[in-house]
Amino acid sequence: MSVVIATDDLELPCPNCNREKYVITNDKKEPCTKCDGKGVILTALGQTLLHFFKKHS
Repeated sequence: MSVVIATDDLELPCPNCNREKYVITNDKKEPCTKCDGKGVILTALGQTLLHFFKKHS
């Protein structure tokens, strides 16, 4: 049996920066603090999978 997991199941666009990876604050371009400048945030499944990999590596 195989399980197919799509990227959309693991991460979503950051609602704060809309995948831009940065926000403009006081006329300065700064990394988004909500997604740590990645442009995406992990879903619950993504967080679980990341935790599993970190635990077993």
